[in-house]
Amino acid sequence: MKRSILLIAMLLAMGSMSQLLPCYVYSETGPLVKGKTDQFQVKLFVECIHRRCPVAIEETLLETEGLKIEKQGEWELSEDGVYRLDLVVSLTAKDKGEIRVLRKCPKHGLQKETLEISRP
Repeated sequence: MKRSILLIAMLLAMGSMSQLLPCYVYSETGPLVKGKTDQFQVKLFVECIHRRCPVAIEETLLETEGLKIEKQGEWELSEDGVYRLDLVVSLTAKDKGEIRVLRKCPKHGLQKETLEISRP
């Protein structure tokens, strides 16, 4: 009896813990843009942890440091709950730059993820 109550309490805690997690943000650096020696491709991904995320993907803000966004596509749903944004960037700093991804959630506040981007 005590064991099953403990198991139920653990499962409930794990379920409520997942409600505290923000979206998962990550990136992939791609190849150089054909014909451009200073531009390369970057794919940004936002994985929405909550099934009904209250923040629309279009409300995601990008800030840069040490790089310039030359071309920005539209957010696309690439798989269940994972959005992808294709970018073409050029470095303005010597070795690497940063993209800060900001999402303001009315439930969990500001989420700010900093992704370090370097030439492929």
